[in-house]
Amino acid sequence: MIKKKTYIVSTYNTYESITTMDTYSLLFLKLQYMRKGYRVFVFPPLWMVRLWVRVTRKMTYWEGPNVTFERYRPGTGQITHHSPYDNFR
Repeated sequence: MIKKKTYIVSTYNTYESITTMDTYSLLFLKLQYMRKGYRVFVFPPLWMVRLWVRVTRKMTYWEGPNVTFERYRPGTGQITHHSPYDNFR
């Protein structure tokens, strides 16, 4: 049976927010965040941008991603939760 893996997801909007998500595949997790409106992938080559615009008729962002994914390793000092409201407690 396939075991779920835990990933630490850091989202950057106005503030940084860190959560943990369990998923079977990192690709499915990235697609889930793409549906929410985050920039997950960067399309650096110009030919890929032109192809993307022709296929989807939507412009792509030239900026970098605003969400990062990191594999959770138990026993290390990784931060697994942070909210903008934690700064004001």
